[in-house]
Amino acid sequence: MQAGFARSLSVPAMALLTLLILTGGAGMPAAAQGGGITVINVPPQFSGFSIRTQDGLNYIDVVVSDYNAWSDIFRVSVDVLDDLRAPVAEVAFQQYPDNVTLTRQPQFTEPLGSYLVRTLSSATVDVRPVTVEQRTQMLVTFVLSPVRGTWVSVTATDLGGLEAFAEVEYAANFFGGLPWVPAIFVAAFASVVAVIVVGRRIRRDLHGE
Repeated sequence: MQAGFARSLSVPAMALLTLLILTGGAGMPAAAQGGGITVINVPPQFSGFSIRTQDGLNYIDVVVSDYNAWSDIFRVSVDVLDDLRAPVAEVAFQQYPDNVTLTRQPQFTEPLGSYLVRTLSSATVDVRPVTVEQRTQMLVTFVLSPVRGTWVSVTATDLGGLEAFAEVEYAANFFGGLPWVPAIFVAAFASVVAVIVVGRRIRRDLHGE
């Protein structure tokens, strides 16, 4: 009976059956906390990015989307570089202690420099998601004290090691000053939509008006 059943399957059907057996469960998101969407692992991407100055501090708002769910986002990091691309500051938000331990232990770290204002920095997710955006997006706000630098790069990494990368060049040699953004450079793993928000408030802060 089994042999007859195998012979009755067409070649495409047999190929599909074999593929499903070989890939069943592979590439699916880890069972981390948070509402998930069941898709094959895809890289994260930036759906929002803004830099603003308030009360003399620099607020970097990064919205990261991951269609495996926000719980699949492992780490979001921001580097401030000088004009020679040497790092002068690095701050990061990490959801888990590593990509194996799937119990959320969110924390902010500062591998380089002493600019991070931890009490104001935050990571926001919707723990009771309803829409796709609520299930997939995380807003991370890094708050930094004044730091000199001409480049700002942002990297998001998921639990599977896939990355999204974006980099912005500043004409001013003071991070938090009025920026000139000639281009957004996107890594091959993700597309980036970057919005630089500069209001009159920044101009008043810089010039004391």
